[in-house]
Amino acid sequence: MAGPPAPGGTPTGLPRLTGYLLRRAYVRAADCAQACIGEDMHVRDVVHLALLAERGAMSQRQLADISHVNPTIMVKLVDSLEERGWVARERNPDDRRSYALRLTELGEKALSTLRHELDDGERILTRALSGRQRDRLRHHLRVLLQGEGSLVIESLAAHNGFLIAQAHRQLYGWAVDALAPLGLNPRDFGVLATLGRDQPCSQSHLAQQLGVSPPAALAFVEELEEAGLVRRERNAGDRRCYDLTLTPAGKRRLAAALKVAAAIQARVVDRLGPHGDAELQRLLTKVISW
Repeated sequence: MAGPPAPGGTPTGLPRLTGYLLRRAYVRAADCAQACIGEDMHVRDVVHLALLAERGAMSQRQLADISHVNPTIMVKLVDSLEERGWVARERNPDDRRSYALRLTELGEKALSTLRHELDDGERILTRALSGRQRDRLRHHLRVLLQGEGSLVIESLAAHNGFLIAQAHRQLYGWAVDALAPLGLNPRDFGVLATLGRDQPCSQSHLAQQLGVSPPAALAFVEELEEAGLVRRERNAGDRRCYDLTLTPAGKRRLAAALKVAAAIQARVVDRLGPHGDAELQRLLTKVISW
């Protein structure tokens, strides 16, 4: 079993937004789980195996719809599981023109092992929390997910890592829909908000605040620069580096996006209550900071 990921730092980008904290916690949860199941597997493989184990045989399209995975990507994922002998394709008795996927005996054994490894990842993820705090985190995440058609897998429902992933997907979807009229996505908002607070700043500083690699941050900046929202200029003290700032258009777009973010945050508070949201933020910050 692979070792746990290195502890992460305290997030300093947009900590007052629950969606931002969920994103950072989601990244850490995925890292902890991935470290425990090994490089030759993916966390979402466990999700698909667990779905087949709990709900029985289903079509590839049904599996994609339930797990919110692009059908094109699902083809490759199922092919990989089939190659391992964990999933088998059989004629659908209700429609002989289609195939149903079922979990094989070998797949059941693999799933049992993977569940134990995910338990290890869960312990690493939540080791900064007391038993009561783990329960409180689980409670708030479930309240946040109520009535949203979130993915329900009984064998994973007690895992905070799984619930964090579902809550992140939910709030990310809210943000995508709300930011679309502004021509932005959640990633763009993160860049603009960080620059709005820290400008002028370097590409490496931006990457650190967003929790991404410098090359990824550069790609984000180039897109926003092309859109006329971000400006790059040579640093006067070090010509090898660039200073990143918002253009006037970028400032206006950020102002509008901040109103969207405030509305999403209000939606979270409305669901959890002010005290519940505050506690959730504290718990997520502890998870991230370990």
